Amino acid sequence: MGFGRRNFMVPIPDVASFDELNAHLLAACLDDDERCVDRQSMSIGEAWQMEKPYLLPLPEKDFACCIIDSVTLNGFGQVEFETNRYSVPAEDAYHNLVLKAYPFRIDILYMNDVIASHPRCYGKKQDILDPLHYLPLLEQRPGAFDHAKPIRHWRESWPPAYEQLLARLREQWPDGRGVREFVRILRLHEEYPADRIVQAVELALAYGCAHLDGVKLCLRQLIDPEPLRPPLDLSAWPALVEVGSQTPDLQCYDRLLERV
Repeated sequence: MGFGRRNFMVPIPDVASFDELNAHLLAACLDDDERCVDRQSMSIGEAWQMEKPYLLPLPEKDFACCIIDSVTLNGFGQVEFETNRYSVPAEDAYHNLVLKAYPFRIDILYMNDVIASHPRCYGKKQDILDPLHYLPLLEQRPGAFDHAKPIRHWRESWPPAYEQLLARLREQWPDGRGVREFVRILRLHEEYPADRIVQAVELALAYGCAHLDGVKLCLRQLIDPEPLRPPLDLSAWPALVEVGSQTPDLQCYDRLLERV
């Protein structure tokens, strides 16, 4: 550790994130494999390849480098760790849960299943809320939509198309059904990438089908577009070229009335 700190982190690397720092350290370690230690005939990397067959294999599963703690769900669908509160999906509101605190994320588990994952917060008395966790409750209680703290924070950064869609749905169904429909559209984030949903909402607004089924249709077209088919070649059947373009004979309706 001391060697790595002195040689790879002096001067302090100028990086934007821990991921970038880890990439920098990995590249420095790989470069160091080319170095030959004093009075050795081979490089560090060559010596490692010779030693490798004599070592035990790594475990099948990575070591869980985390703090494990039993937590209890509070009345707001949250669990607390180091004074911070993390949200849990409303549909997975089990009373007793297990929290695993990794250096950069928090996992919340029921039995062996991870039901929620958040970036770890190192502040104090902060609420780390995922708005998707509260959508099932808001679908049942649309009147609470404008007052829900997770939604208020989300609205500060979501795209303008969402506000346009919400306004149109409220205008079309002012009795709460419009908000409920909008919440169902937001729940598409549970299954699809956010950028595709934004595109689908923009298309639905442009096409005049601003509702759940319309957004779903646009979403399917974006994810799995139908292939463009070439026009049918009727050169071998010239008699069929004019089919469908000729003027319809409306006198047949008059003849039908005459028979009546």
